[in-house]
Amino acid sequence: MINRLEIPKDITPENPAYEEYNSYNDVIDMCMNAGAYSRDLLMRIVRDNENTEYGKKYGFSEIRSVEDYKKKVPFSKYDDYAEAIERMTRGEENLITAYPIIHYAKTSGSVDNPKNIPLSDRTMKAYMKYSSNIAQCVYDSGIRKIKGRPPKQGKQFITSVVKINHVKNGTLKSPISSAVFLQKKPLMRHVLPFPAEVMFPEEKIFDQKYLHAFYALRERNIVCLVAPFMTALVDSMYYIETNWRSLVHDIEVGRLDPAMDIDEDFRAEANKHLRPDPERAAELRAIFEKSFDEPVIPKIWPNCDYLSAIGGGGFASYTQKIKRYSGGIPIYFNSYAASEGPISSCLEMGKTESTVIPANGFFEFIPVDDESGDPSKTLDLDELEVGREYEIILTNLAGLYRYRLGDVVEVAGYDGQSPKIEFKYRKNQMINISGEKTNEAAAAWAVREFEKATGEAITDFSLYADTDDLPGRYVFFMEPEKHIPKEKHAHYRDICEEKLRIANPIYDEMLEGKHQLPMKLCFLQQETYYLYRDMMMLKGISENQIKPVRVIDTPRKKRFFFGLIDNE
Repeated sequence: MINRLEIPKDITPENPAYEEYNSYNDVIDMCMNAGAYSRDLLMRIVRDNENTEYGKKYGFSEIRSVEDYKKKVPFSKYDDYAEAIERMTRGEENLITAYPIIHYAKTSGSVDNPKNIPLSDRTMKAYMKYSSNIAQCVYDSGIRKIKGRPPKQGKQFITSVVKINHVKNGTLKSPISSAVFLQKKPLMRHVLPFPAEVMFPEEKIFDQKYLHAFYALRERNIVCLVAPFMTALVDSMYYIETNWRSLVHDIEVGRLDPAMDIDEDFRAEANKHLRPDPERAAELRAIFEKSFDEPVIPKIWPNCDYLSAIGGGGFASYTQKIKRYSGGIPIYFNSYAASEGPISSCLEMGKTESTVIPANGFFEFIPVDDESGDPSKTLDLDELEVGREYEIILTNLAGLYRYRLGDVVEVAGYDGQSPKIEFKYRKNQMINISGEKTNEAAAAWAVREFEKATGEAITDFSLYADTDDLPGRYVFFMEPEKHIPKEKHAHYRDICEEKLRIANPIYDEMLEGKHQLPMKLCFLQQETYYLYRDMMMLKGISENQIKPVRVIDTPRKKRFFFGLIDNE
């Protein structure tokens, strides 16, 4: 159970951290009475939007209770709003919401087609108060608790790149994490180790990984490493590990590598301000020449207090990988959010479960084993069972009502009346050939058990449903950290199959009944997933939006992964 925090005596009302602690304590108070708060918020949303086109269609003016709402308003998905959102981007108002829309969240299209998700002024306020402020408070209180002192002051190695566009009426459009950073842009200029253009480029294209690594390595006083997802932190450190010689050389001579893809105007201006730094180069070279077998982040940046990134669920394997570089540096696992809005925030350092924030929207839950499809039988956030899995239904603060996110979470406990949840998988990111419904959680468990049984380390994995022949079969892709000789493949395939049959008993039944062929196990070449993320970024998808590929479900993904099978 989480309690209110006493504001440290050295934090005065003029200090931004004072507001951050107050935001944290507001959340704690809210969670104590989360059920009533949540239902009151729903009624406010209904009243505020009863004269919109959507509100009139579904009789918002006649809704007097949560039960009325569940009976009158159907479940929805993006396609139900697409035509109205297109009209909104041309300037029409009062269609799905009466709240001012100040931003559109651009999705990556990595799961479905790209979408423009409206963000209202209330949505952005929720992000800033209940995600950003909460994070800053947890950093501060967590470091004080762990190290007995306030967090150190210095530069922040933030891997994000903020690229913005506009919709037809001129409203900003970007990935949601970029929208949050844009709110903080004036502050960012003071904490970044690199020129602001590196994080906030306009239309110019840079080699972002090189610039991030070059400038971060030059700066000794880095106090934290921050990324939207743990994959980005791992990628940044892997880039440093594989390119440190050229990076150190460039720091030594004090200029950007002329071979890198960097806008020439930026390069010329940057080189004016760079100076040779042989002392820092020598320090780094001595660290890297000793190898990366021991954690290097504490050596590169001795003042680094913490890491921050989403690292649970599908990113759990990358959390283990970052520890190779970071050692025991504390990790804050941030929040759980969707483009459609913030959902929950981690209220403690080192904990992957996050607490649903009632002010972020009205949340409903469907047990994953409930096949009734009855939209009036959902559960509210204070009615859930610990240990069970639920699909989340969101009514947000920007015109989406009873919206099926497609995310499944497990309830890990409660803070007051508000559930602590862990993301498990997306409903549409599962393999289902014969009704077996193998999800990400089952596949991840099988991979972990495979690693234990074989002693092999697996970088990442994906599944493909091969239905070209009948019956169909699974193709399980794994990228091992080291090359696996062919003579081991058949035995390893049997181990993988055994573990997956344990993880999903229905899959076991399908094999026993010969409704499916035995799986095929394919090992990928090293750096396959790293290359895939780079390819997505070259196609214009923000690194902030690239999630692990768990299901190979498009022709493009199929060509890419089948083309990188290790046949040696």
